[in-house]
Amino acid sequence: MRSQEHGGRVADGSTPERFAGDLFLDLAAKGWLVVEPSEAARVITGLERTLEVVRSRAHRFEVSRRLRSAGGDDIDPDVDRLVVDAVFAEQVTAGSWEHALAELPKYIEAFRMAARNAPRREP
Repeated sequence: MRSQEHGGRVADGSTPERFAGDLFLDLAAKGWLVVEPSEAARVITGLERTLEVVRSRAHRFEVSRRLRSAGGDDIDPDVDRLVVDAVFAEQVTAGSWEHALAELPKYIEAFRMAARNAPRREP
């Protein structure tokens, strides 16, 4: 069985890791991950959009947490609802936003490297 680090099945039966940024970087650095530059650009664009969404959600959670702390018992119902929604979303994702913030840039860099690994086509 593989370790959680590499996204495989784990001995205790828990859910395997959902990110493999270090693995992708390692494969790209060794030249084993090769992607046509046009395809890599498409993937990178999607990953960058995803990263921006994750940053936004993580920021929203942090702002709502601060509002809740600052507001105490005297908090506007609309703000309270935002806080509750953000806290619920964070609990559902079990901290994966922060993990995604660390891993998505690794994927982006790996695909940049993979595009450089593609053989040059003669015109």
